Amino acid sequence: MSKVRGIPSLTGIRGMAALWVMLYHAQQNSCVIFSLPRLGRIPVINSGWRGVDLFFMLSGFILMYVHEPDFYVIRKQSLFRFTWQRFLRIYPLNAVVLLLITVLVAFQPGFVAWQRLTFEASDFTLGAFLRTLFLATRWFLPGSGDWNQPVWALSLEILGYVIFPWLAFCALRVVRKWQLIALASLCLAGSFAVLAAMHLDLGNCIDQIAVVRMVSCFVAGMAIQRLWAMDTESARKWAGWITAASAAGLFIAALLPSGGVAFNFLFASLLYGLAFQQGAVNKLLSSRCMMFFGKISFPLYLTHVIPLLWLRYFLQANGAAYSPLQKSAALICWAIGCILAAALLHSFVEKPFHALGRQWAGERVPQ
Repeated sequence: MSKVRGIPSLTGIRGMAALWVMLYHAQQNSCVIFSLPRLGRIPVINSGWRGVDLFFMLSGFILMYVHEPDFYVIRKQSLFRFTWQRFLRIYPLNAVVLLLITVLVAFQPGFVAWQRLTFEASDFTLGAFLRTLFLATRWFLPGSGDWNQPVWALSLEILGYVIFPWLAFCALRVVRKWQLIALASLCLAGSFAVLAAMHLDLGNCIDQIAVVRMVSCFVAGMAIQRLWAMDTESARKWAGWITAASAAGLFIAALLPSGGVAFNFLFASLLYGLAFQQGAVNKLLSSRCMMFFGKISFPLYLTHVIPLLWLRYFLQANGAAYSPLQKSAALICWAIGCILAAALLHSFVEKPFHALGRQWAGERVPQ
């Protein structure tokens, strides 16, 4: 089976996005629980929830990059191959993480009671377990509650996988660059307008209506990939400058009280520039360190919230017995433990099932 050549910096930026989300969740608990008020005042971390939008856009870009040859024509063999690969990409890892959470829940009834009292009474119920297992927590099904909150994004990502073959079929018939730019712009600006019109706090928009966030970023990522694929070598000369300007713009936007819709446009231009693999930003994101975090980004995203919530529960119950220094050390241990757990899950769960998916999916169907 032919292999698609990867773009290392896009793996690296996935790691950056995962760390950004992780820091955001740590910041939400930094002042009261961990006695770290300064962490709560770092403006760049305040925008860490936007890392999920970057994940969605990256997903659209990468899927179009990898599976573009599969959907010039819609064929059941190609649909089967795509579905099987996607299933083994995310469901086994989610099931293993959920199993680990089940062990914690079984031996920590106090944590379960605290979670239900603090967040939602239907957390850790049987219905929530089944929805989490099948990544169906945001499929507009009856019932509510979570076992692992980050699954909300994967639940919406599944919906993206369902519509991707048909979106790809249509995108491959767009032959003008301005049409792709208009499509991406309309998606990004339109989604922001829709959510703002509904008076939603975009940072906390993680319920069913967050499908607007997913679809807009997902389709924009596909359009950006098509735009990059159509560009000539002359665009490569400007790629380093584009990535540098985009990265600087993101940093400035993160310092402002609200970067608004600018973030997603800057994400789009950053991905476009990085795809050419030019410049200092590309070199940084292609480094061994960032590649490591990029490779473990999916398990890191899935595993970091429940241990943080358990630590919050434990310190709220016993916080008076610990000094601020000890609480800070606990936060550092949480971060290191999550990274180690993610690395193990990547090596012993994620990679083997990826290989199995490629093996069982078989050869690419000629178009």
